[in-house]
Amino acid sequence: MKSNIIIVLIILALVFSCKKKEEAKVNYTDENSGTVFREKLSNQKLMDSLEKLVLYSGDTLAYNQLKGIHYMGEQKLSGLLYYSLIMSNKYHYKRASYDVYDILTYDEKAVDEKTKKMANEYLDMSK
Repeated sequence: MKSNIIIVLIILALVFSCKKKEEAKVNYTDENSGTVFREKLSNQKLMDSLEKLVLYSGDTLAYNQLKGIHYMGEQKLSGLLYYSLIMSNKYHYKRASYDVYDILTYDEKAVDEKTKKMANEYLDMSK
């Protein structure tokens, strides 16, 4: 009799412990990633905080987030060079040195010899 009660309790425990799991919901949006990053680029509070972390602390995570926003927000050439130079020269961050090279050599047809020489110096610093 005791064993029957134990078996019934175990079966009840198993039945009630099994809950139907919710399916993972996927959010779809009409916005593309460029739109999202352009919105971040226009978020002055976010940009100010990232810029301060980069300029005054050499925060590599903030730099990479700032870089992602500039790249995806289509401001790679006009917005990131300054921060890349600071991170490379002041904090000796090798990835930023490569970014300087990448930005300066973006359009090889437009690059003069002096700029190409400077870009190659930053490429060497990135190694």
